[in-house]
Amino acid sequence: MTLSWPDADQVQRWLEQAGIDHYICDQCHGLHLGVMQEREAVLDCRIFVEEEWVLLSTELELRPSSLFAVHADTPRLSMLYPALKIFPDVNDEAMPRLVACDVLYGRQGVSFDQFVHFVQATLDATLQMMTECEQLNYLFWPDEDGPEENGPGTALH
Repeated sequence: MTLSWPDADQVQRWLEQAGIDHYICDQCHGLHLGVMQEREAVLDCRIFVEEEWVLLSTELELRPSSLFAVHADTPRLSMLYPALKIFPDVNDEAMPRLVACDVLYGRQGVSFDQFVHFVQATLDATLQMMTECEQLNYLFWPDEDGPEENGPGTALH
């Protein structure tokens, strides 16, 4: 088994070899994974190849009204999905997000099989977490009818 540290081109070839739909974004240096990008509530799912690791990150759009519940539930979610690093991301210019990511370290090299296992295991855990968050009504669905669609300033009572 040959171990080497993959560059972005090698990761792209491995994704193609594994049959994992992806595309290169012209806005960032990430490889976006189509299997996740097409799902409701997924804002971004991408792989970043760095000098000593590969990061697979998925960002989910949260319902603003669920933000406090998500903050309180993050430790439980982190225990249920120990391979994922899970955290809410809030800024003033976008809807709140829940980020789920994992890192493959590979200073000594990574094989094709290790890489594919990493991607599949991370995507599987993310999908399980996403299903749970959907059941808990944490995620924002674009086709929802409700008071949140009215935007800022809507009365809460």
